[in-house]
Amino acid sequence: MSKQVQGTQSFARSISLLQHICDRQIPPTLQDLLAECDFTRPTLYRLLQGLEAEELIVQTYEKTYKPGLRLIHLARTALVKSDIRDTAREPITRLRDSTGETVHLAVPSGEGLVYIDKIESLQTVRMSSTIGTFVPLHSSGVGKAYLSALTDEDLLKHLGAVEMKPITRFTTTDPDQLRAQIERCRSQGFIFDDQENEEGIVCFGAAILDDQAQPVAAISISVPLFRLAKDKSQYSTPLLECVRELRMQQC
Repeated sequence: MSKQVQGTQSFARSISLLQHICDRQIPPTLQDLLAECDFTRPTLYRLLQGLEAEELIVQTYEKTYKPGLRLIHLARTALVKSDIRDTAREPITRLRDSTGETVHLAVPSGEGLVYIDKIESLQTVRMSSTIGTFVPLHSSGVGKAYLSALTDEDLLKHLGAVEMKPITRFTTTDPDQLRAQIERCRSQGFIFDDQENEEGIVCFGAAILDDQAQPVAAISISVPLFRLAKDKSQYSTPLLECVRELRMQQC
């Protein structure tokens, strides 16, 4: 039996709590965290104090908790040193230029993905998303594309952990429907997300694979519904060319 590294459990709990606070749309109170996290009150107090001491979270005047400013520095450093972001910058910029629409680059984080780059559309109406936004697996083009590139074994693990909450009235919340969409993505190489993560916005998503054919990131083209062309190949074709180019660079 392998020996557990000292402090691993406490560290994992701190990271889990930090992730929960960051993912929550409304800053939680202590009572919210007690109800939503599987920690005793003494353990929760200790974890919160540790995160506050490291400036990873702050307590507001309203007695709620939100991410601390130190996270901005850590995130910026991680982005600067991200190989995939550097590698993908030129190809996804060309993808934006060829489609005229906003392109996102996302990498896995916890039970979802996080946008690490965004090439904004030059059109007047643009996406409100920002770098650092957490994106669910079941409701987004990048999320479903990432799932589709996993092995069957890894896919089952992820599907078992996904909480399929409705983000919009179009969000897929049925596991069988999600699996069917994933299989469709596997056969055609890309996914079409119809307003599941944001009403009025459709996305075309595809995964970036490494030299072992494992997904390392995903790309999406986000299009306002009113601007969507009838010929969807004008989005899917350059998207597939982009991920093929990036895979060759990973090999």
